[in-house]
Amino acid sequence: MAKKKILVDIFYLHVAQTGIKTYIECLCDEIENHASEDFEFMLSPSRQSIRKSTFFKGKTKFWKNLLYQGIYFFRKLIVLPWLSLRYQAHIVFSPDILSPLWAKGKKVSVIHDAFFWESPSHYHPIWLKVYLAFLNASLARNAHVITVSKHSKKQLQRYLDVSDANIDVVYPSSGLIQRNARRETPPLVEKPYFLHVGVMEKRKNLTMLVHAFAGFVKQQYFEDYRLVLVGQPGPRKHLDDYDNIQSLIQQYQLEEKVVLTGYVSQVALESYYQHALGYVFPSLNEGFGMPVLEAFSYGLPVIIADQGTLVEVGGDAVLKVAENTPTGLEASLTLLARDEQLRKEMVERGYRRLGQFSSADFFLSLQHCFRKILNE
Repeated sequence: MAKKKILVDIFYLHVAQTGIKTYIECLCDEIENHASEDFEFMLSPSRQSIRKSTFFKGKTKFWKNLLYQGIYFFRKLIVLPWLSLRYQAHIVFSPDILSPLWAKGKKVSVIHDAFFWESPSHYHPIWLKVYLAFLNASLARNAHVITVSKHSKKQLQRYLDVSDANIDVVYPSSGLIQRNARRETPPLVEKPYFLHVGVMEKRKNLTMLVHAFAGFVKQQYFEDYRLVLVGQPGPRKHLDDYDNIQSLIQQYQLEEKVVLTGYVSQVALESYYQHALGYVFPSLNEGFGMPVLEAFSYGLPVIIADQGTLVEVGGDAVLKVAENTPTGLEASLTLLARDEQLRKEMVERGYRRLGQFSSADFFLSLQHCFRKILNE
């Protein structure tokens, strides 16, 4: 029996920086490294051409952003439909949310979260209106949606005009393995510290973390602890929380206790992970929560906010803040710092939890979903 043809649009890798980039890269790795018995996957454009191109990568000027958007929508409107005909595709797979308006075969979009509807202030209003109109039109005919968590599916059902049967959950691959056997790096911070890694946007709730840490270090025995915040300011000024974080650090006179690293090398990042006491992820709005799994891979106990996706991903391996307040988070920091046995138990549970998000399971689940869609 001839294999079914899956056309995979990876053009977004030209600019991807966050979770969607990880998702597409892991997908490409699986396609390249493991042949499928049922499907022939065709990546467009080629991964090699994207790696060679630097035109849209990094911090770009306004006119480049406009040019990218123009090419992106032209690709969705014209190029992908034409490619689907050329390759006689059975499925056109868009892991970057937006499917073409029309295509040969069925259209499958990966919509990772409901940020467009829940946090519209994160986007330019005109762009958002156009994008959502395009998204709704692309889902109007012969389209299916894959999302990355049950929580995301529940949220998307509130906003999309798509039947429940046409939204499937496929947990993504973390692309991670246990890193406790990795070569040890020297510590960059000599004192015990809590760690957070990520862009400093308001939705990450890092001001609450600074508030909580200020109370934590006032306690006896914890005066020498540090908080390490790895990451750059948010890319959009109205969403960036960096100035507020700095202001709070100064207000609480924590300049010697809170480390703002900015961008760091991979070696430095590994060092920060390897020597942290614990990882703190107080974000109130996440589509999946890959940093939780990243922390598991380094053998770190993890504290999370009581947020649907983070709870779903972390399972019994995380310490959930009882209430999303500075006082509640301070209590969790204190518990983790005091209880060495708890930390050891959480590390072991984290390793086990990480195993449930393997690349092999992701690829098998995705193919199972494609079979289901094609048999409908």
